[in-house]
Amino acid sequence: MNDEQIIQLYQQRNENAIAETSRIYDVLCRRTAGNILSSSQDIDECVSDVYFKTWNSIPPDNPLSFSAYLTAITRNIALDKWRHNNRYKRGGGKVEQLLSELSDCVHSSEDIDEIIDEKLLTQTLDVFLEQLSYDSRTIFVQRYIVMLSIDEIAEQYGFSQSKVKSSLMRTRRKLRKYLKQEGWL
Repeated sequence: MNDEQIIQLYQQRNENAIAETSRIYDVLCRRTAGNILSSSQDIDECVSDVYFKTWNSIPPDNPLSFSAYLTAITRNIALDKWRHNNRYKRGGGKVEQLLSELSDCVHSSEDIDEIIDEKLLTQTLDVFLEQLSYDSRTIFVQRYIVMLSIDEIAEQYGFSQSKVKSSLMRTRRKLRKYLKQEGWL
């Protein structure tokens, strides 16, 4: 079953949509959640919440890329769960590190969550990402959306760690310049 057929099941309110989503995308959702959360129980809860939120959002949503749609929902739910779990703990965790790497592109790491959720910024980021080379876009998305480590990206795509790091640094610089040009900074 392809993505369009699965989305059609959601639009028809057919409960098989969740089963098909789980069959095809469970590994992606678990991996994305696992890059943010450490507890298997939290990951299970997050993935369950992803399916529930997807059921409640399609319709009216009609995503163009179902895998990207699920990844974004998973990331947001996992970040909310992580924030809840770490409300009183502040330290150099993985998620905090990723958000701090992007902090020079937006006003502050606290503002990033609010800004990313804004539809206009999302559209601006989409346009920016479309302008990047395939490798730069892939590395950026894998690091900041899927939240893979530099080692994982390098291994998965056959790049050196140096290439991944330099690509991320150049892309963050380009993003900062682009966001200034578009009036976001």
